Amino acid sequence: MNSPAMVCQSSRVLWSRLVNAAAFMVPLLGIEMDPLCAADTATDVSNTQHGAESVWKISMLQQGIKMSCVIASPVRNSPAMPKLAKLTLALLLAANLPAHASGAPEPSEAPAATSRWSLPLDGGKVSSFFGALRGKRAHGGVDFSTPTGTPIKATDGGTVVASTNRYEGDKKYGEVVVIEHPNGLRSLYAHLKERLVRVGDMVSAGELIGHSGMTGRSTGPHLHLEAFQDGKRIDPQNLLDKPLEDNALAQALNAKRAGEADAVYSSPRFETRAGGKHGKHARHGSGKAATAKAPAKAKAVASKSAKRSKHG
Repeated sequence: MNSPAMVCQSSRVLWSRLVNAAAFMVPLLGIEMDPLCAADTATDVSNTQHGAESVWKISMLQQGIKMSCVIASPVRNSPAMPKLAKLTLALLLAANLPAHASGAPEPSEAPAATSRWSLPLDGGKVSSFFGALRGKRAHGGVDFSTPTGTPIKATDGGTVVASTNRYEGDKKYGEVVVIEHPNGLRSLYAHLKERLVRVGDMVSAGELIGHSGMTGRSTGPHLHLEAFQDGKRIDPQNLLDKPLEDNALAQALNAKRAGEADAVYSSPRFETRAGGKHGKHARHGSGKAATAKAPAKAKAVASKSAKRSKHG
């Protein structure tokens, strides 16, 4: 299933061109969507005005399909490309995009010989992944959308080193708790409604440390989780014992992507280089939409014919 690809970033739109028989032109993320970062994804992208110069590794998010050691070269944007599309077998490519000029966090691997972290809450859905581009800056953690008051638990055992509403002199995190774990690891839990631990407290994995909220710089109730290794921000997914795409988020995302893909495939702007506009692979992805439109179109043609006959 591995396929070579070319990846380009322009503004906030990330897209990929799969180099195969169909040679799809597939934009992966629309301007209004955040890029998603999959577990075990590690990429290094140097951005120029012409696109991506190098990609070391990129992962594909559907049924665990992965594309390793993908080679990319400068690619120009195509104005004919729709904002969002879905391949039958390739739902979404996800990548950390550490643009060197933007100060985005570097991709990282899980530290060796460490215990795996448990999820900090039950039933939360991921609303933004680590590395997701927000303008010129990348998201430094993982956001879990959850109602205010949701119990927040320590991902692993350790010592509370911060419990405050002004972390490192900044109020952007709101009510925040930071825990020091073994092996140089730290976890940060932000935008809490309330904190239930104090500096110096020893906590165990899964122990209640607070409740979710929307304090600080937040547009809605959620938990913002960050992870650090020896003071360097890393992707929390590399430590979690359960891949985030396996939780309730996967079903919601798949349904959302499928609906948006159907809308794109029914657009006359969608093209494949092998089959021209609305090639066979494109039609396969939007069969339902095309089938639904066919009777309506036939009815309209019949109505026009009847009117001509009446006036003739």
